[in-house]
Amino acid sequence: MKTKTRNWIRLGMVVFFLFFFLLLAWAWTGTAADKASEKPTWVWSEKFPKPSWFKWGQENIPAKPVRGGYYREATSAYIGLMNPNHWPINNWGSIDQIYDSLTRTDGELKPTVPWLAESWEYTSPQTVIMKFKKGIKFSDGSPFNAEVVKYQMEWIKDRKNGAFSKAWLDPIISMEVIDEYTLKWNFDRAWAGFLGTIAYPPGKIVSAKALKADVALMKAKKLEGRVKTARKKLTKAEKKAEKGGEKAVKKAEKLKKNLVKLEKELAKAQAVSKGAIPVDKHGVGTGRYRVEEARPGNYLKLKRNPDWWFGKSIGKPEMPYFDGRIQTVIPDPTIRLANFRAGKIDVLWLSPEQHKLLKNEPKIKIYHFRGNSMLALKFKTTKGPCKDIRVRKAISHAIDRQAIVDGALFGFGEVASCLFPTVHWCHNPDLKPVAYDLELSKKLLAEAGYEKGLTIKGYMGNSPAAIRTIAEILKNMLVKVNIDWQYDLLDPAATDDRSKNLEYDFAQGGWPYIQEPDLCVSGQYAPEGNWNSGRSNNEAVIRLIQKGREKTDMTKRRKMYYKIEELLYDNYEDAWLFYSMGIMALKENVMGFNKEMYELGRDSYSDTHPLWFREGRP
Repeated sequence: MKTKTRNWIRLGMVVFFLFFFLLLAWAWTGTAADKASEKPTWVWSEKFPKPSWFKWGQENIPAKPVRGGYYREATSAYIGLMNPNHWPINNWGSIDQIYDSLTRTDGELKPTVPWLAESWEYTSPQTVIMKFKKGIKFSDGSPFNAEVVKYQMEWIKDRKNGAFSKAWLDPIISMEVIDEYTLKWNFDRAWAGFLGTIAYPPGKIVSAKALKADVALMKAKKLEGRVKTARKKLTKAEKKAEKGGEKAVKKAEKLKKNLVKLEKELAKAQAVSKGAIPVDKHGVGTGRYRVEEARPGNYLKLKRNPDWWFGKSIGKPEMPYFDGRIQTVIPDPTIRLANFRAGKIDVLWLSPEQHKLLKNEPKIKIYHFRGNSMLALKFKTTKGPCKDIRVRKAISHAIDRQAIVDGALFGFGEVASCLFPTVHWCHNPDLKPVAYDLELSKKLLAEAGYEKGLTIKGYMGNSPAAIRTIAEILKNMLVKVNIDWQYDLLDPAATDDRSKNLEYDFAQGGWPYIQEPDLCVSGQYAPEGNWNSGRSNNEAVIRLIQKGREKTDMTKRRKMYYKIEELLYDNYEDAWLFYSMGIMALKENVMGFNKEMYELGRDSYSDTHPLWFREGRP
């Protein structure tokens, strides 16, 4: 008996140790797998070279990052809708915290940086094969893959979903999922602007699970109304059927079948959308932050995404460093400034006037850098006085652009020569800003038959304050050559109406956040452009716009846009004023920003090099 007992004990010990070592091996394997997932996974090549800003060494970031704290921001308006393809969106910076895009732009704003898309190849001018990164999940736990990308593009192209970016994807005729992480794109024409377009909103990828729930929510809402109506009709029909009559009975039976069908559709839609929140109210992406709490009109609270794929892909799983971000809506710039000075917010994007007030304050770090927005005054060149190029020339030469930059922007701007800012890869360096020359302006007006003067009409936006100042400066400049510019200050909706109806001669134009050149050029000068509406019909430019869409070689494409700028410049299509500059103020305890590195990669740098608090708290 004792022998049997000892044998059972030995067997138990063997089983115990075997189980223990298996558990240990499993734990070690899991840890090793976790560590492996945190090792750098980026592979660079001649086709996809490593960007100059893609580094995190001590020579660029001397201090060691610290985790913790909520980063406090103030915005003039609430984020708006959180679906990146629905309008309005008031804060793209917030959108970029939640979502990642398929491609990213470099320091010259070329869409050359792989992101969610790992690689791509034009197998013909009308076909692209794209491979995606593996192992990425959305904040709702669903996987990112080729099917997700295909679904989003189809969702955008479906008119029922109300995506403002629908027209941007017109060249796409079909997509084929080759395997889980490979997608084939087929276009109806050569489309060189494809990569730039998917670095914009269409390429900011939303969870397909969330989008499908969105569609189901909309469908359920419509079906609820239809079911309610169908029940009322059936009740009436059944009452009539009770009174007799074969026709009434058949009608009631038909209505009952229809109701059963609608109820099944409703149940299906409700099952898909159960517990779902519309993406417009609760964004679901793969970005470094997730939506924690949303209070429209008051604040947006984001929390750190502990599973952010990018940090792990470079061996830094502790990224991002803040526990979260709180973006409080403070419409009044003076109150935003007061909150910043009081230490209630950690960052403030400054107007030139505010820079004057803060530049000598201690415990604040201020950075300024060239931007990629352009302000211009647009001409209606197809009718009215500005149809005459001599009038357009006269107006353009009557504007002292440097005086506007110095007076309205306190020097924080670059005088513009044409369409693309100096930081943009399509900026034509051979073009110089139009010279300020009052005598030439008067001479041109006289030649055009306006020796005694001219009255023109237009509009400007009613905010920010700098725009109102610029409008007044422009009016006073034009008075010097006997041009009476009668303008209205309007809100965005009213300016859109005036623009579409061509109710102006000379009015605010320009383009914010210029990246993909075709979107910028086509939007303003192509016949179908949303911001053309018949104001411009330069046939030579229109032909080159089409050619620029077809050149997939970026060097050849750049030459096309150089030529487009030259033609616009020679025809005085617009009066280009200045390129923007950004001014950012940080509290001194906010660490990690490197201006030189930012200028090499711009948003791609700042989104991959998160800031932190010196002591892990505000």
